[in-house]
Amino acid sequence: DEYGPLIIKSLSNSDFYTIDGQVYGCYTEKFTASFIQKLPDEFQPCLVQQQLDKQYELRVFYLDGQCFSMAIFSQNDQQTAVDFRRYNKQKPNRNVPYQLPDEVEQGIVKFMDAVGLNTGSIDIVKTKDTYVFLEVNPVGQFGMTSYPCNYNLEKHIAKWLIRQAENGRNNE
Repeated sequence: DEYGPLIIKSLSNSDFYTIDGQVYGCYTEKFTASFIQKLPDEFQPCLVQQQLDKQYELRVFYLDGQCFSMAIFSQNDQQTAVDFRRYNKQKPNRNVPYQLPDEVEQGIVKFMDAVGLNTGSIDIVKTKDTYVFLEVNPVGQFGMTSYPCNYNLEKHIAKWLIRQAENGRNNE
């Protein structure tokens, strides 16, 4: 009650499991009093945080100084409002290319340099007032951003890999 609406999420990978043909996954959930009452005495470590009042979510694929961003309008659907991965196949979320403000993009570049990553998928929530960094997945998928936004990331990655190989040969 003191911190307002809360959410709970797994600290580890959010894998999906199939048991008897039924798919189960680990999703971000609202952390309510009724949710707490249903918890067993022992459960996996998890993260509890304040729920953000999001305008939309951003998925940013980062490749060596470049940001390819997509806005996900998940908050307009009750099924995907807390976790966009609870896909609504009958009414999919709108996903569009997105231009980050320069200061946010520069912050991402500085962060990725500081942690020594040249690629990754970054999750950000845009609230009314600010951009909130959630996480970076160093081996994150790029297809979910490339396809709907026509970024052709496969081509960018291939060219980047060729440049890396050529630079390696030139340094021998």
